[in-house]
Amino acid sequence: MKMRIVMIVAVVLGISALSAEAAKEKKGKTNADVAAPKKPPMDGKKVAAKLREEWDIGDLKMMRVVIDDSQYSPELKTSFANAIDKFSDQQEDLLDKVEADASFEAAARKKRANANAAFQEKMQAAYANPEFKKDMARRMKALDKEIDAIAASAEKLMAALDSVGVSKEQKDRIAPVVKEANKKVKAEVDKSETKSAKDKKSRDKIVASYKEARKKMRQELTPEQREKLTRKLADEA
Repeated sequence: MKMRIVMIVAVVLGISALSAEAAKEKKGKTNADVAAPKKPPMDGKKVAAKLREEWDIGDLKMMRVVIDDSQYSPELKTSFANAIDKFSDQQEDLLDKVEADASFEAAARKKRANANAAFQEKMQAAYANPEFKKDMARRMKALDKEIDAIAASAEKLMAALDSVGVSKEQKDRIAPVVKEANKKVKAEVDKSETKSAKDKKSRDKIVASYKEARKKMRQELTPEQREKLTRKLADEA
């Protein structure tokens, strides 16, 4: 009888020990589970894309195209072009660094703010002239409409050209350029998130895809026709 009691006590003690160990193990796992999980590393490409959209680099690229096409004095054009190119290069360099290391975002924002301040200071001298500021805004609006037109179809832009009095010979030379430009611009638009020519994450690429074609097209136009086209597009609602 005593032996039986001893065996029962041993079994009970063994079970209790196992239960305590199991409870301890469970508690340890629970604490580990409750602990905040490690955040996955940030995607540098996504962070850079967000900054590209926020900084609206496409607008700067458009400004560069407008400056190239303008009739401003050579000195003013050179000054503007250099300022735009410098600011563009600075931003692209910062975006490359963020893409390689997302943790660089805070530093990139600070450096970009400083670069932007220097760029705006450079621009203020010209913007102090209200006529110049008004003309730049008009030309930027016209280019925006022109890009929308070429993204929609080659025919839409050709129709705008018809309204400024292009000859049949001019149209024959311009039509292939416009058709090719439509393919390139539409390809960039189709790759954008919003499928729009105004997509800020892709706007700079969309502008770049049209830049050379636009230059070739406008070389075929007389100065009067170029100005008529600018006015027509800028005046459109």
